[in-house]
Amino acid sequence: MTRSIIVLLLLSSCGGKATAKEPAHTDSAASDANADAGAPSVAEGAKEEVPKSAGLPKTCAGSAAPCVPEPAFVKRLCNAPFFDVALTMFAKESPFTRMYLKGDVEAWNADGGASARARLAFDEEVLALHRRATPASGMVVGSGAAGWLVLRWDGNCYSLEDGELTERRPPQPKGAPMPFRLYEPPTRDALLKNAKILAAYKKRGKECKGAISGEVSRACEQADTALSVQIVTEVRGGLTLPVPAKVP
Repeated sequence: MTRSIIVLLLLSSCGGKATAKEPAHTDSAASDANADAGAPSVAEGAKEEVPKSAGLPKTCAGSAAPCVPEPAFVKRLCNAPFFDVALTMFAKESPFTRMYLKGDVEAWNADGGASARARLAFDEEVLALHRRATPASGMVVGSGAAGWLVLRWDGNCYSLEDGELTERRPPQPKGAPMPFRLYEPPTRDALLKNAKILAAYKKRGKECKGAISGEVSRACEQADTALSVQIVTEVRGGLTLPVPAKVP
């Protein structure tokens, strides 16, 4: 009897536990298709543990410029695209340092986050997240020059070199294509309460006729771009947004 109890205790203490891995964000169409898919499990210890959320940061990490969020938050933020959080991070009252692209750049997250490769545009506005030093050894991405991990308006993180960025604000800074249909309902409702965003949204609906991917007309592409521009303009101008439902 005593021996049986000991065996059972030993077996229960050796049980493994699986953790869920966030699905990687690729493009808008793929995100819609996989939105309801279950996340694959990985063995415990196969992925570095990410610290638990302590809410959205509102102050700079440290006293040195540029102003960036806490490193633990950045790690969580770049682990998957947080569309609603990105809007809050770029809001008018946000203290974090803005940077701008000095030219068109093919970019990806060299730190291993979930962002897919994308082409960032000249004069595009991004948010500084983390200083990336020149690697002393190991795999070198691009030229290996020092640079920054940055946040794009669409919620994805990218690694850029110093020579690709400037803090000098251009006359008309650009935003990324905005994933409107991927925002949480409270965020969408708040955006559509703005008359200019609502007008741009209705025009996109008229020109695109419900299409979200595949072949679309030139007028649909222009209306889609106009909606993204209007969202960026209004958020940058101080549009009030709800607290995101999903926080890193």
